Amino acid sequence: MAVPRIAFKKSLKNLYDYIDTISLGLASTAKGVAGSGSSVVEFGDGKNRTAVIDINTTLGAIAGGANLALGKLIYTLPAGALIIKSAYMSVAITQTQGFINADTPDIGLGTTIASGVQSLLSSTAAFENVLTGQTAANCTGTATVALVSNQILNVLSGGSHAVYLNLADGWAASGDAAALLVGSVTVQYQLV
Repeated sequence: MAVPRIAFKKSLKNLYDYIDTISLGLASTAKGVAGSGSSVVEFGDGKNRTAVIDINTTLGAIAGGANLALGKLIYTLPAGALIIKSAYMSVAITQTQGFINADTPDIGLGTTIASGVQSLLSSTAAFENVLTGQTAANCTGTATVALVSNQILNVLSGGSHAVYLNLADGWAASGDAAALLVGSVTVQYQLV
């Protein structure tokens, strides 16, 4: 039995309307930007997003023999107000010069890059406001794994949308020129 021409046109119009609705939804989905030495895959709907950030980069120079906090930009959240709901990290630090292998730095995620004469990230709340600093096992490639869920971190439109992988320690005397950072970070957030 043949489909009446009017019913077919109506079905085709409904299909086009459906495709337009999907296209509009995808076009309005904001995405963040990976930092240098990172790559990101994002998924979710127009409001709830998950960013999986793969990290393969180097840390800035560690002078050594003193307390020092430093960090690396790994991701920038999309513009606008949003809520960070959870974060996960599995990141290894590997020394390149053989001097900091026994160090156990404090490692975490924050919206402000760690800096200054600090041995712990807790010296400044925004150094670890995405994921509280964890004590790394070593700097010879053992991953530090941590998860925080059901957290609420409100990021206003004018606030920092950066996510930094931060470290702090009383570093060994000779330091390291470019320790390797390798691993993965996952950030779940909701656009407001």
